[in-house]
Amino acid sequence: MNLGILILATNAFFPLGLRLINRFSRFYNGTANVRFYLVSDKNPSDFITEDVAYTWLEDSHSNWQDGTNSKFKNLLRLKEENLDYIFYMDADTNVNRLFDDTWMLGEVVGAEHFGNQDWMKDVKSFDRNPKSKAYVPFDTDLPQTYYHGAFFGGTKAKIMEMSEVLLEWQIEDKKIPYEPGVNDESYMNAYFHYNPPTSTIAYKDFQFTVSDGGGIEEKRDPNLNVQHLIDGARDNKNKLWDIQKNRIVVND
Repeated sequence: MNLGILILATNAFFPLGLRLINRFSRFYNGTANVRFYLVSDKNPSDFITEDVAYTWLEDSHSNWQDGTNSKFKNLLRLKEENLDYIFYMDADTNVNRLFDDTWMLGEVVGAEHFGNQDWMKDVKSFDRNPKSKAYVPFDTDLPQTYYHGAFFGGTKAKIMEMSEVLLEWQIEDKKIPYEPGVNDESYMNAYFHYNPPTSTIAYKDFQFTVSDGGGIEEKRDPNLNVQHLIDGARDNKNKLWDIQKNRIVVND
């Protein structure tokens, strides 16, 4: 089985993307052939060990919004890859324990947002603008489960199909022009509302940590200087390392 993992890691997210690859590779206890697809403005060849399969997808973003909105465009770059499953994971996802892939595989997989049961539905929630392609009405009869934009995936065919639809929705909304409240996550939640995932991972069962910036302040700032983390990632590429309090911490 061939499993592809797409990670967006431009600007200050670059060392976080490297951390995810480092820790995923060392904690993964499954049997799939895993290949990482690192979307970045920097060449990762000096930061990843030779035993890890990866492909560099060069891209650049002038701001965080453009970066997060490029998920579906970059997923479609995997259309010709020999993959059975494709998953998207935010660069600031962290892995802290041994795991296999049995809990995360499925035709279409979504992960319940940690705020699904309470505040997320009241504060951010679904996009309620009827002019937007991300629109989900208040009075829908369908369940309103809110999903993480930080993690989703499934079979290659289904993820390509989904990405094509969501990219087209983004393009159509730009013509208005309109930007949903939670960017790409709004589109994904609208899609899942009308096309529910075949598998939903309950928040309590999710085995990774999302939005772990390791203490990096203003990680969305495209001009943030993270050179000390980049240098540390290069120097420790043969070790298990983490980012804590904006510093490289070696776990080996």
